[in-house]
Amino acid sequence: MSSFAADVNKWADKAIKEFDQLRRAVIFELFSSVILDTPVAEGRLRGNWQVSSSGAPSGTVDFVKTSAGVESKSSKEVKSPSGPVSIGKVKAVERLVLEGKPTVDQTVFMSNNLPYAYKIEYDGWSHTKAPKGMVRKNFIRISQNLKKFNG
Repeated sequence: MSSFAADVNKWADKAIKEFDQLRRAVIFELFSSVILDTPVAEGRLRGNWQVSSSGAPSGTVDFVKTSAGVESKSSKEVKSPSGPVSIGKVKAVERLVLEGKPTVDQTVFMSNNLPYAYKIEYDGWSHTKAPKGMVRKNFIRISQNLKKFNG
């Protein structure tokens, strides 16, 4: 292989690696910000954010109230609405996006399938805690930051 071809290959490998790092950082920032900006009453809405790289998650996560907080029916793990639910969801995003090995063109999905998630995002159901939604405001913020970065 010629020196020029080797240089082009090195440049391409570096560009792909840098793009992948930026992509992962943007996904992590967006998803974790959405989770943390989700209004909390009992923690059900925040706890229902689901992340996947194998297709859009369907269904919801069932929670029941206990004397210690909120309990996921599937894991039997007790969580408070503002703490471990949020941290656990962000950690799941981190594992999938930052520690995983997604390809550059792989789609990563995030969804909240509770019927009132849409109403909070778009219809002002939580006008004091999320007047500009959870997803929209973070998407706009990150898009603007990327435009500034790209210059």
